[in-house]
Amino acid sequence: MKFYFAVLLCFLSLAMGLEASAKAKPKNPPPHIEREIEKRQSIAGHGEDADLVDAVNNRRPVNFVEGSGLLVVTILPDDTNGREHQKWVVQLSNGKLVQAVYNSDMCPRVPLKEGDVVDMGGQFIWTPKGGLIHWLHHDPRGNRPDGYVTLNGTVYCGK
Repeated sequence: MKFYFAVLLCFLSLAMGLEASAKAKPKNPPPHIEREIEKRQSIAGHGEDADLVDAVNNRRPVNFVEGSGLLVVTILPDDTNGREHQKWVVQLSNGKLVQAVYNSDMCPRVPLKEGDVVDMGGQFIWTPKGGLIHWLHHDPRGNRPDGYVTLNGTVYCGK
């Protein structure tokens, strides 16, 4: 009987720990990114990403969409399954987030860091995890407009 009681106590403490961690606040972004987020939220709707904002709001695919002045808020691990892709998350002028996927097998890596501001053009799709923009590079088969990423005036693999 003591064994079952001990197992029950362990289970309850584990469940309470999981519940507490689920309620924990997400960690705050670094101050330089938080300042940039506040600045962008104060000018929401005035960015040059209206088509991308519209695509996200409508959750509809767009063959080619562009956005400029997009804040890089998170650098994600590279996808190394098959062709290698860089991945990052940008914040739009309305505060919403979009994941970017860039084929680094076809093009030079983009030397991104959190807090950078980029311009991008590519194909937008909606996934179960949210908005995603890909084909951020030229299309060797010419089936779609060439995508691009611009960082600090340098265009990576496109336009």
